[in-house]
Amino acid sequence: MTYENPYMNGQIWPELNILEILRQRNPLVICITNDVVRTFTANGLLAIGASPVMSECSEDLKDLIVHASALLINIGTLTPDKVSYYKDAIALAKKHEVPIVLDPVGCHAGAYRLSVVLDLIKTGEISLVRGNQSEIKAIYDALSPNNQADTSTTGKGVDGGQIEDSAVIAYRLARLINCPVVATGEEDYVSDGTRVFAVPHGHPIMTAVTGTGCLLGAVLAAFFSAYYPCKNRLSMGEFLAYALAYYGLAGESAVHLSGVKPGSFGVAFMDALYTIDDAVLKSENRIRPLVVPDQLEVYFISGTQDVELNENRLLSIVEDACRGGVTCFQFREKGAGTLVGQQKLELAQQLKQICAKYNVLYIINDDVDLAMAVNADGVHVGQEDMRLEEVRNLVGHKVVGISIHSVEELHKTDVIYADCVGVGPMYATSSKPDAQEPCGPERVAELQAEGLTLPCVGIGGITLDNAKPILEAGACGVAIISAIAHADNPYEAVQQFKHLVDSTK
Repeated sequence: MTYENPYMNGQIWPELNILEILRQRNPLVICITNDVVRTFTANGLLAIGASPVMSECSEDLKDLIVHASALLINIGTLTPDKVSYYKDAIALAKKHEVPIVLDPVGCHAGAYRLSVVLDLIKTGEISLVRGNQSEIKAIYDALSPNNQADTSTTGKGVDGGQIEDSAVIAYRLARLINCPVVATGEEDYVSDGTRVFAVPHGHPIMTAVTGTGCLLGAVLAAFFSAYYPCKNRLSMGEFLAYALAYYGLAGESAVHLSGVKPGSFGVAFMDALYTIDDAVLKSENRIRPLVVPDQLEVYFISGTQDVELNENRLLSIVEDACRGGVTCFQFREKGAGTLVGQQKLELAQQLKQICAKYNVLYIINDDVDLAMAVNADGVHVGQEDMRLEEVRNLVGHKVVGISIHSVEELHKTDVIYADCVGVGPMYATSSKPDAQEPCGPERVAELQAEGLTLPCVGIGGITLDNAKPILEAGACGVAIISAIAHADNPYEAVQQFKHLVDSTK
């Protein structure tokens, strides 16, 4: 929606027309894909407005890659010769700065397939991994640094089952391999390592039609060509969520036209991909922002009021904290002498750059206008601030956090519009002069017993010495101000909190 933002001097963000941009650009997508789905993939790419080309040898690829907008590597029909070609293709794509989408078909079903996928990922050149939830879990389990991952999988052959906590796995894998991850299932999840989104998959009949999963990899590859004009508005995660929303919507639309008939569905699906436009895509609110527990583990909150009104010191502390491993940073600029207007905007933009550098979730406290102006990852509001429904209507798919202090507040809060909760104050605090009386760690368990299911953090007066009971009570993490902002070494302070959280899990 359009509204007057005081930080934007009368300017407004342009309309998001992702499909229009893609179709105008008519991106060339080179598909190294399996023998079974070539025709379906080519027709699907043509239907969305892209130009497909299938390639099977390095000599051919050398001529094509210079014109390409993206490269798809789908390992569906795997042979040793193809593995060599995949690696040649990755090297050529790197040389010409062409994004690469990897579809690890069936890598959960056999050691050889998984080893090939891991070798390709370890090149460090993959731009997006798209697999079903079983495939994504298999990759994460193989790469997980703690060696405690559950190596069991579901599904048979190249089919995948629904994996519990797939959103968490997608987030962790995206951070581990430093590229976005899409995990498809009954509900699809996408993470760019900072944000996480859930999108309805479409219709179950899609799993009964060979090629719909493989085509999705090609569609995501085509969408890369449309990201640059949208990058100031959308994170990569949200952008890819729109691509998933479009694809799922096409599946549902096709069933509406053809009925639940696999043969008819394929034709109707192509028609739906061709006819759906941005107006339809935006009118269907299919994207659901998620906060996974990992994102809240070490939640740092600060503003210039916490560092003697010294902007440079704040920037330095936040960078040290991000290097140390904070999982979320909230910019809270409140109190006498703090920044307003253009100065606050400029500092918020600098803090956003630091958080983006380290894939740290970036939240603005209370100021929805500022969060929109700098395109922060989210906003946190208190009980006395704007109503949650109004906040959600303004910020769209950004993270929305809410403070809850008591069971009474929980019952009167429309938590359906929120993604995470701050509970407190846990202990007495000097960082927030208007803080309520301490409620103690037991408040976390009390709220959860009363129906709070959103991930939450404890906040208020938290130190290394008193943080553990909050985590044991059921909080995903701890929100810290002074113990990091006033630490002699913020980097080490964060490391200590991170170790505490990890050891308490």
